Amino acid sequence: MKRVSSLFFILLVFIGLVFAQADPKKDKLISLVNQDGLVKLNSNSFDRFAEGKRNYGLVVLLTALGPQFNCHPCRELDPEFALIAKSFQRSKDNKNLFFGHLDFNDGQIIFQKLQLVSAPNVLYFPPQKAGESKEFIRYDVTKNGLDAESIAEFLTKQTGYAVKVKRPFNYVKFGGQLFLAVGAAAILKLVYRNFGFIFYHKTTWTVASILLVLVMTSGHMWNRIRGPAYVMPTQSGQINYIAAGFSSQLGIESQIVSSICK
Repeated sequence: MKRVSSLFFILLVFIGLVFAQADPKKDKLISLVNQDGLVKLNSNSFDRFAEGKRNYGLVVLLTALGPQFNCHPCRELDPEFALIAKSFQRSKDNKNLFFGHLDFNDGQIIFQKLQLVSAPNVLYFPPQKAGESKEFIRYDVTKNGLDAESIAEFLTKQTGYAVKVKRPFNYVKFGGQLFLAVGAAAILKLVYRNFGFIFYHKTTWTVASILLVLVMTSGHMWNRIRGPAYVMPTQSGQINYIAAGFSSQLGIESQIVSSICK
């Protein structure tokens, strides 16, 4: 009898622990995650998941994709945010950090509530206990950019989770680069076959050497490094073509010296 009572007591404790650990809000979020790792939100679901007690982090993209808004940054950021969410689905922490998507047409009340007058916005809502009211953390789109890597770096710092971006292989871009490389190699081979003798001709190297000497002795490199004025007007209105002193020169001096050497 004692053994039965003990087993019954253990069973009750186990059931109590299971129910104590259950989180309907989090379970609902998990069920709403689509194949891209996003949770499509509206005004009601945003309030439900972003307010009150939550033992998870929530990243929300508040955007305006409607054609009437003509929001180019919104259209640019949308696939980048989706890429982050989809990449994070492969993480072991994908049950602790969720990615929400709220369009202005579905959540105008939320934009007004958060006093957002522009889009897009990326907001992070950290976990909070019952009775707490933590402020959301905003990603500075203007300062840090719209690329997925910058947002992922921001989220890694704020959430404590390793948010990484795994971009799919771009076969079109690779094919274009390969085509250009093969084309360039073919052109170089054709040029070398017909004009390669120029590179081995004594006159070619003689002319190249003379030009190099003229460039260096005329002060061209000094001009490139120091960036002096081309000419210098005097107080009387005349133009000086030669700088006074031994440690300075004007831009035109290199051309004068080069023409004299010729």
